[in-house]
Amino acid sequence: MTIARSYHERAQALHRRVPLVDAHADTLDRCLEEGVPFGGEAPALHIDLPRLRQAGVNLQVLSLWVPPDHKGGRAMHRALQMASLFHAAARKEPDARLVTSVYEVTADRPGFCLSFEGAEPLADDPTLLEAFYQLGVRLIALTWNGRNGFADGLTVADRPGGITHVGADLLARMGELGIVLDLAHIAETGFWHALELTKGPVVVSHANARALCDHPRNMTDEQLRAIAARGGVVGACFARSFIGPEPTIDDVVRHIMHMIEVAGLDHVGLGGDFDGVTALPDGLGGVQDLSALTAGLLEQGLAEPDAAKILGGNWLRVFGQVWK
Repeated sequence: MTIARSYHERAQALHRRVPLVDAHADTLDRCLEEGVPFGGEAPALHIDLPRLRQAGVNLQVLSLWVPPDHKGGRAMHRALQMASLFHAAARKEPDARLVTSVYEVTADRPGFCLSFEGAEPLADDPTLLEAFYQLGVRLIALTWNGRNGFADGLTVADRPGGITHVGADLLARMGELGIVLDLAHIAETGFWHALELTKGPVVVSHANARALCDHPRNMTDEQLRAIAARGGVVGACFARSFIGPEPTIDDVVRHIMHMIEVAGLDHVGLGGDFDGVTALPDGLGGVQDLSALTAGLLEQGLAEPDAAKILGGNWLRVFGQVWK
């Protein structure tokens, strides 16, 4: 549908006034694969620093994702390569700032923290977590779809289990350090087991509503309510297969509105999966188009203070609670 110009103007003004946070992007993996340094203009990517500034993004979480065939030391090496890409940019580019506290999020320029989309870089050794914490890792998903020493992912067909003893050790260490638990990609058995083993907010960095699109990576209404009951957040994802057939930006709006209806205004955010997908929904070509998404939310009747929660306020609340 065509959104009135007035909504676009309000959305752009809102982006200049309120914090904007996206909880998941695979840009460092793209940079590593394509030999592109992180930091400057990169029009082939969904994200670069100039467009993050243009969109008004104040905090972008960058994933240290490793391919499923990378195990042990190879997975660790890959993650360290991506972390090095970021830290090299941070040394040279003032706007490529590492953020490890919500107090470091500023209104005038982007900040970044790192995450694991699967804890394979730890090589099944929770004692290595301290080193990655020092590098800026502040969110961890235990597994990326498959089975590792910590938990089973969604694609484990042979009776997927919950959290292993080593995984429980990792959860305890995450709690001590102040690292957010991300339940994206985990098998449903592990999802519920993780809630039993932990306290405080847990999140799903990038997923949508299974009631609207029956994809295994999307959250059921029961899961949405469980995340809300723990004070957590689910980040709306822009992966086309998570949205529906021939998806548009309007369909992303519908997923967000459904998740708000089920989980509440305080428990939905953005987790776009920029650069982790080959194609985005129509109307959303990259981070520069986030204001069009906001315009769609405003047109659906979402008040600006409520839209501000979805844009970043909810993520900052959780990060402020968990990060030390």
